[in-house]
Amino acid sequence: MMASVQAWLDVTAGVAGDMLMGALVDAGADLDGVQAAIGAVTGEDIAVRREEVTRAGERACKIHVDIVGRGTGTRSAADLRGAIEDAGLHPVTRARALRALDLLLTAYSRGHGLAPGAVVLQEIAALDVLADIVGDCEALRLLGVEAVTASPVALGSGRIRTSHGDLTVPVPAVAELTNGWPTTLPDAGAGAREPVARAPHPMADGADRHVPLGGITGGEEGVLTEGPAQLVGGDGLGELATPTGMALLRCFAESCQPRPATPVRIGVGAGGRDVPGRANVVRVLLVR
Repeated sequence: MMASVQAWLDVTAGVAGDMLMGALVDAGADLDGVQAAIGAVTGEDIAVRREEVTRAGERACKIHVDIVGRGTGTRSAADLRGAIEDAGLHPVTRARALRALDLLLTAYSRGHGLAPGAVVLQEIAALDVLADIVGDCEALRLLGVEAVTASPVALGSGRIRTSHGDLTVPVPAVAELTNGWPTTLPDAGAGAREPVARAPHPMADGADRHVPLGGITGGEEGVLTEGPAQLVGGDGLGELATPTGMALLRCFAESCQPRPATPVRIGVGAGGRDVPGRANVVRVLLVR
């Protein structure tokens, strides 16, 4: 483990929990340690694996978070907090994970007009959230990172289809989480007209595991089924920053700063899609 390390996150192509995890693992975080932390919270329902890929010609690390347990129940905000609090996590990882979860749940509460604590997740979405949050927090700890800054974040564009209906990008929770953080839009000529559809639902064989969280709603209204966030129409880049990715960014990063001049290690994490002309990656630069 590296001591007294600072990290800078390059999220100018967007951010998602699995992309950030790929960058941190690529920068040196032990994947077995990440898996152990996730397992402490989710049991045997989640398995992580690493794949070397390219995105627009750039080498990157793709972390697959495979949902092995396929429950059909739900988990409340209290259930999610309890899963993290009761797990045998390092105190630093637990504290960061609880803060990231609170940021995410607060954003959903505000964005969808719910009472605090009324957010309910379908089981698959809950496992996805727990794996991303706990895995990323443990990866950051394993790297010995004590301070984090980041670039402006790309949000995407267009409208996507969710279980709430068609929503403008950024979706409400992401919009809440961007308050006070600089945002940007990638070059509209770089892949903007490419088909932008999320991978099939993770219960389909061989699908990418990303689960858009449009199926989160208030307990009294029932819990909607998760589905792929597909771009509506042919215009726009789709969703580049996910709610969980934004919650982790705001949890980790103290401020938006320029790229450091002298990094000692760089990790590159891949998103699920390979878009021609625009590398779909998150980068982490470690600085002593």
